[in-house]
Amino acid sequence: MSTNLLNLNVDVLFEQHSVPEIDVVHKKIQTVVENKREELRTMVGERYRDLLKAADTIAAMQTSAGTLIEQVRFIHANCRSLNEQQLLGFKTTTPTEVSVLERKANKQLTNYYSTMVQIKLLTSLPELIWTHIDHEQFYAATELFIFSRHISTGLQLDAKNALMQQLPVARKQWEILRPFHATIKQAVLLVLEREELSAEMAVDCMQSLLLLDKCDLGQVLQMFLQLRAAAFLNCLQQQKSPVVEGDRKRRVKERILASLHILSGTMELLDKCLLADGLLFRRIADCLEPTAPPSIQRMDSSERQLAHLLPDIIASYRPKFETPQLPETKLRDALEKWLKQIDEMAATQLQQLFALVSNMQTIQDIKTAAQDKHKHNCAHLEQQLKLPYSLDFYARKYVPLINARVREIICSSWTTARQQAYERVCQLVAEASPPQPLDIWREQSRDLPLSLAAALNDQQTSKHLANRTKGYDAPIIKLCANFDAQLAAIVQELNLLLDEQTSRAEDKLALIGFLRETAQQQLTELIGQLKALELSNSQALLCALRSSLALVELCPHLKLCFCQQSSWRQWTGNLTSAGIEHWQRMCALLEEETMQLWLRVIDRVLATHSCADKLPQNITHDVVLRDFPLWQTHTLDQRDEEEQESVVQSTVRIPSQPRFSLQNYLFQLIHELTAAVPQTLPPKVQHAFNQKLLKDLLTHYQALADSEGTKASQNIALQLYFDLKFLQRVFAVTRESRTLYEEFQSLQRKLRDYIDPFDFELFAEHITTHVSRSTARLHGELGVLTPAPPQGSQTAASTTALAHESDPNVLCLSSSGSTSLWFPLLPIVMPQGGSDATNSERKLLTMESEKASTTPTRKAAARKADANKSKSGATSFFGMSQEWFR
Repeated sequence: MSTNLLNLNVDVLFEQHSVPEIDVVHKKIQTVVENKREELRTMVGERYRDLLKAADTIAAMQTSAGTLIEQVRFIHANCRSLNEQQLLGFKTTTPTEVSVLERKANKQLTNYYSTMVQIKLLTSLPELIWTHIDHEQFYAATELFIFSRHISTGLQLDAKNALMQQLPVARKQWEILRPFHATIKQAVLLVLEREELSAEMAVDCMQSLLLLDKCDLGQVLQMFLQLRAAAFLNCLQQQKSPVVEGDRKRRVKERILASLHILSGTMELLDKCLLADGLLFRRIADCLEPTAPPSIQRMDSSERQLAHLLPDIIASYRPKFETPQLPETKLRDALEKWLKQIDEMAATQLQQLFALVSNMQTIQDIKTAAQDKHKHNCAHLEQQLKLPYSLDFYARKYVPLINARVREIICSSWTTARQQAYERVCQLVAEASPPQPLDIWREQSRDLPLSLAAALNDQQTSKHLANRTKGYDAPIIKLCANFDAQLAAIVQELNLLLDEQTSRAEDKLALIGFLRETAQQQLTELIGQLKALELSNSQALLCALRSSLALVELCPHLKLCFCQQSSWRQWTGNLTSAGIEHWQRMCALLEEETMQLWLRVIDRVLATHSCADKLPQNITHDVVLRDFPLWQTHTLDQRDEEEQESVVQSTVRIPSQPRFSLQNYLFQLIHELTAAVPQTLPPKVQHAFNQKLLKDLLTHYQALADSEGTKASQNIALQLYFDLKFLQRVFAVTRESRTLYEEFQSLQRKLRDYIDPFDFELFAEHITTHVSRSTARLHGELGVLTPAPPQGSQTAASTTALAHESDPNVLCLSSSGSTSLWFPLLPIVMPQGGSDATNSERKLLTMESEKASTTPTRKAAARKADANKSKSGATSFFGMSQEWFR
C-alpha cells in the first residue's frame, strides 16, 4: 500500500483494498492529523510569545527614545547658551539690530510653532468629531467641524509661505475633514426622523443645522416638520427605522400608538422648543453670550495646553449665530401645511392600518393606551398661535377612525353571521326530507327537565318538547346556536367598549344605534335572501320558514341587538322604547314574510286536495244513497184539542251528521296537512287555512244550491243546510268574521227557501241539537283544522297570532284553561256546567235514557208536549188552526 496519504483516492481505495487495510489507513490519517494539530499549537504559541516580546521591546524603545530626545533638547539649549556667552565680545551688530533680528527670529519661531499646533489640531479633529457623532452630540461635532474649516482656511491663505509649502499635510488634512459636512447633516436628519425624540436632542439637531448650513430658522422648521412627517409615514408603512433593532415586524396596535406618539410628540416639541422663549432660543442666546467658551475648549487637554501658541483669531474663535427670528404667522403657515400633509397620509395609510384591527379588544387596548400616553395639552400652542382648530390628533384623527373601524367590525361580523346562516339554511333546504310525524310526538328521555334549575331556565333551547312541537329539529337548533354565538360575540365585544370610562356618552349611544341599524339591515337582507329562494316542495318551504322563525325565538342575542341590555340603558336613556319598537317592527316583517311561506304551503295542500275534485258536483239518487248518512227519526205525540183523549203521532226524520264525502274530505285534508306539517300550526296560519277552505266549500255548496236537484228535493236541501250549520259551528264562524258569516247566512237562507216552512219549524230545534252534538263529537278528530272554542270574551278571531304559544306542551294541547286549544278533549257528561254543546249532549242522552226506561204514559206525555209545542209554534206563526195538522 502506498504511504503517501495525500494522494489517496477514496474510490480506488475501496475498490482495491480490504476493510482491515482501509482501517489501517484511517488510523494513520488520524495519527498524522493529531501530529499536525500539535505542531500548529506549538508554532502559534511560539509566535505569540515572540509578538509579546516584540511589543515589550517596542514600549521600552519608545520610553528610551523619549528620554533621549529630552536630553538632546537639554544639551542643545545649553550649547546655545554657552555659544552666546563665548561670542559676546566678538559681535559687530548694534543693540537695535540685535533686537530686530531677535524679534524676527521669534516671529518666525512663533509662526513655526503656531503652524505646527494648527496642523496638530487638524490631525486630532477627525477622531474627536467622530466621537461626538457617535455620542449623538451633533452641535459639538458641528462646532468642531466649523472650527477645523476656520483653521484650514487660515492655513490655505498662508499657502505662499515657505513653511506651508514644505508642509502639504495641512491641505491633505482638510480633504479628510471636508466630508464631515454631509456626514453630520445626514446623522442629524436621521435622528430627527426617529419616533422617539426628546426636546434636548431636537434642539441640538436644529442648532447644528443652523450652524452647519447657515440657514434661517424658517427653513429649519420646515425641514423638521418634513422629517416628522416622514417618521409618521415610516411608522405606518412598517419601514425599517434606524432606531429599531432588527427586522421584527411590530403589531398593528404598536404601530398605531407609535404614530399617535409621533404626532403628539411633534406638537410638544414645537411648544417647548420653537415658541417664544423656547429651549432653542435659550441655547442660541447662551452661545451668543460674551462669556461663552471658545471652540478650542472642546479639544482634549493636551491640545488646550498649546492654545497660547495659536493666534488669537483661532484661540478665541466661537461660532457665530444670527439672532433667530420666527414670526408666529410663519410658524402657523408651516404648521397648517404640515397638518394638510398629515391629513393626506392619515386618509390613506392610517386608515389602511386600522383596517387590520380585527377585534374590539385591540381597539379597547388602543384607546386605553392612547388615553394613558396622550397627556400633553396643546392648548398653550393653540392659544399662542391663535389657531381656529384643535391640535388634539387623537380626537381629530384617531377617534373617528376607531369609531369607523368599530362599525366596520360590527358590520363585517354581522355580515359573516348572516351569510353563514343563509348558507346553512340553503343546505338544510337542499337536504329537506319528508317528515316523520311519529318522531315528533314520540316521548323522549330529554323531554322532561332533569332538575328544578333546568325547569326554571328561560333558555328556549332547553325546552326540547316545545321545540319539537314547533318543528325545530336538531339541525335548526344547531343553526340558531351558531348564529346566536356569533351575535353574542358581537354584543360581548361591544360591551368592552361601552364599559370603558374614557369614551364619551355620545359615542356610546351612536354605537348602540349603529348596532340596531346594522341588525335591522342584515336581518332584512336575510329575509330577502330567504324570500328569493326557489323552493320546489312543501318540505323546503317549511324548512325555510321554520329556520327564519327559529332565528327570532332561539337567538336571544338577536333581540339584544334591538332591545339593549340593562347595563346599556344608562347610555340609551329614553331611547329604549325606540329599540323595542324597531324589534317589534322587525318581528312583524318576519311574521309577514313567513306568513307568505305558510300561505304557499297551505295553498299547495288545498290545490292537491281541492273540494271540487273530492266532493260530488251533482247530487243524484246514487249520491244520496252513498253520501248521505242515516237520519234520526223522532216521533212526536200530541193530543187533539177537541178530543182530549185522542193522541196524534207524527214522525219526522232529521239529519244527524254531515255528509260522508264532507267528513272524508276533511279527514283527507287533516292527513295531508299532518304529512306536510307534522307539528302544530300557528293560530294565524290555521285561521288563513280555514278561511281559504271555507271559501272553497262555500263556492261548492253555492253550486249545489243552484242545481235543479237541490231545488226539487227538500231532503237534499235539508242535508246541505245541516252541513253548512255544522261547518259554521265547527269552524267558529261568528259575526266578527262579517264577510264569511254573511255568506254562510245567505247560503243557509237560500237552502231554507227550498224547505217547507212548516217542516222547518219542526226541524229547527232538533237540527240545532244535532249540529251541536255532531260538532262536539267531531271537534276532537278535526282538531288540526278547527280553532279553539271561545272562552269568555275570547273569540277565535282573537287568536290569530303567527307566533306559537310561549310554552306549548302536551298539557296545553289538551288543556281547557286559558291557553289555545289545539286538540281539545272529547266532551264529558257532567252534572253541572260545561259548554253549550256539552249541555245539549247531556240533555239528549238524558232524553234517550228516559225514553227507554219510562212508562208509556210518560212517553206519551213527552210526545204530546213536543207535539203541542211544535203545533203551537206553527199555529202561532201562521195563524192556522190545529185541524191542519191532523
